[in-house]
Amino acid sequence: MDAMKNKALYYILTLVLVVSITGCEDYLDIPVEAGLTEEDIFSTYKDFQGFQDQLPVMIKDYTRGGARRVHSLGGEAVAYSGFSVTKANLGLYARSGGGLMASHSIFFPHTEGSDHEEANFGLYSHMWKAVRIANICMDKLRTGAPAEATAEERNWLKGQALFYRAFWHYEFVRIWGTIPYVDTVIPSGSEYEYMNRHWSYEKDGKTYTDCQAVFERVIEDMEQAAELLPSVWPDANINWGRPTKAAALGYIAKALQHSASPLFNEFSTGVAEYDDELLGRCVVACEAVIDEAKSIIGQQPAGMPAVNADGLTDWEDYQRIFVLADGGIQPGTPEVLWKKPTSAFGAVTVRQTAGRAYGDKQLTNQDGAQGNCQYADKFEMADGTRYRPEYDQDAAKRWEGRDPRFYKVFYVHGDTVGTKVINQANGVRAKQFNCFIVRKYFADGVNNPDYEGNGYATPYLRLADIYLTYAEAAYELSEDYNAVPTGGTMSAADAVNIVRERAGMPDVATTLADYDYLMPQTEEQAYDGNLDPFRVLYRNERAVELAYEGHYWYDMRRWKIAHYKDGTPIEVLKFDLVGGNADVANPIDDGSVERLKAPDSGNYVFKDAHYWMPFLDEDVFFAETWEQNPGW
Repeated sequence: MDAMKNKALYYILTLVLVVSITGCEDYLDIPVEAGLTEEDIFSTYKDFQGFQDQLPVMIKDYTRGGARRVHSLGGEAVAYSGFSVTKANLGLYARSGGGLMASHSIFFPHTEGSDHEEANFGLYSHMWKAVRIANICMDKLRTGAPAEATAEERNWLKGQALFYRAFWHYEFVRIWGTIPYVDTVIPSGSEYEYMNRHWSYEKDGKTYTDCQAVFERVIEDMEQAAELLPSVWPDANINWGRPTKAAALGYIAKALQHSASPLFNEFSTGVAEYDDELLGRCVVACEAVIDEAKSIIGQQPAGMPAVNADGLTDWEDYQRIFVLADGGIQPGTPEVLWKKPTSAFGAVTVRQTAGRAYGDKQLTNQDGAQGNCQYADKFEMADGTRYRPEYDQDAAKRWEGRDPRFYKVFYVHGDTVGTKVINQANGVRAKQFNCFIVRKYFADGVNNPDYEGNGYATPYLRLADIYLTYAEAAYELSEDYNAVPTGGTMSAADAVNIVRERAGMPDVATTLADYDYLMPQTEEQAYDGNLDPFRVLYRNERAVELAYEGHYWYDMRRWKIAHYKDGTPIEVLKFDLVGGNADVANPIDDGSVERLKAPDSGNYVFKDAHYWMPFLDEDVFFAETWEQNPGW
């Protein structure tokens, strides 16, 4: 992707698109000194692609960009005051009071002296700019540009424009609710005509409204993109990270999953339940993704690990899904259907990105977010039984004999990390607890100062998620986890078992018996349907397999169960162990361990208003039809 990144940087420096929701000028501002004309920019495939390559640069990797970027907003992490994690835990979403919608949040540019690629991009602040760029590309393609391109190259350009236009709408609607679907370059002065927030869409004899209308347009763009994009890009090592047919098909499945879910169905129809028609389509869409992923097995870029017959990365290569391998291969495996490529490696990943998102002072010299007790409790024991809080006092159960994924996600007491050894006794100091240090985005042995060669990327979409999406849709259609739905080839239990088997975990039939145990002080305590063991199991499986990848907050919201978690204490473990030298192991837990409420977070806050992020005042004042989300 180096060539891609260089071209993108070149055009970002020479082309200034003046666009916003309140002023969409219909021109490209090209500096005279650039020596370029609009005709030059769109005349060849290479130059056209360079202009379009602004779009992936604008997308956020949610575990990059500084301490306040981390996208763990569902109560699964803990941090001290000032982090977006803590703000979310306390329900501070709005701009006022330095909430999540303030500057330097995960939704706005973060320029705090950082020179890495994500510093100047935020989802909210670049949504309409990105959509406009995609629509400019579509307009130019309709006029015959680029003249010096083959039919295949034109298809690739169009497929990418459609993909990115759909992706940005998908990201925005699942956070803020219904928005217009902008599929044209809006002429200056005509914004009011195009930017009505509420609307409906007719398709196949059915009327979709608001959020579901947006998702239908996302699906249509992704369907076209899937027909145009290659299954495998030529020069795969250079082009790895560009959207593919599998990525487009994957977002069709994910759009249907969201659209069918209680929160979005309620917004669109007033019924806070699953929509069966959309679930059925989701099953078929997931099958299409899985079939496509299996069809290209063995065609991964040179140096990238292979996958098994289900399209999932082998367990011994699991860490490669997230981190760089020796030899400079981009983080990721063929299981990753899509991610943002990275050009940040080495010190910057420890000192400015991962270290500031999920760091530990001992390892990274940065105070970052860490897992809390309730989320760590979701990781079962290796025999498939559930973890109980009373196991905290038993070192043989607290650190040993857990789901193998526990050790891929967290460091534990006594782990050797390069020249350092994890000692939980250091967690009693101010601002750090060290109880569940997130290791998912650090290659083995990486710490500060032993960080050379480290690189990572958060997957946006991977095949394990698609299997679990299939399981959810199949089960919620019939509430029979052994039933094979129409259009599918496996049951919900089969799909979950594929993911669990890769990690060496017992199958559904073995572990389900223990899922009538409800962990205290968790969201499972009160929500509707919490006595359905398989529903609890598949939702727990999503939390474990996709931990700290930016899914949990979305899942809790779209299931409309997050408000049941309101008032739940955010708890951490305090260790009082013998020893205290950060570089000396003390693997014998002969001191005391206790759960206590995290001092900066207290109780998790989630009211009805928190199901939708608030808009900025300038958006609400833009038009009468653009009302603020409820509660803000």
